[in-house]
Amino acid sequence: MMIRAFFLAVALLLTLPASAQSAKNFKQADARAEAERSKHSDATSSYAETWAEFNNQHHLDERDGCYYMAEGSLTQILEIDESGKVVGYFSDKDNGRSKCWAQTYLGVVFPKPPFAPYWHKLVMH
Repeated sequence: MMIRAFFLAVALLLTLPASAQSAKNFKQADARAEAERSKHSDATSSYAETWAEFNNQHHLDERDGCYYMAEGSLTQILEIDESGKVVGYFSDKDNGRSKCWAQTYLGVVFPKPPFAPYWHKLVMH
């Protein structure tokens, strides 16, 4: 019984760092993206170019017709893990466009970011 409790405790400890890094809402994700940008400006600028190149090569922002799902601007934050996979999606609006892009981006594997989690901020018009 004691061994079982030990393994359960170890399993919980291993999952805490990963779950502790995910934001609870858009406001928190946006704050993390802004802090990351100010702390690592060269790395975030460089990765933003790499990310945009990959996104454009695969036409990700165009493939599902998300631009036409709503009008106005939309700010999105993508949480990208150490492998480059989009594991979190946050937006400042809840509409057809944001729901469409969440389906488009969640699970996509981009090039590996310079650190993780990486908070990628996008403003769509």
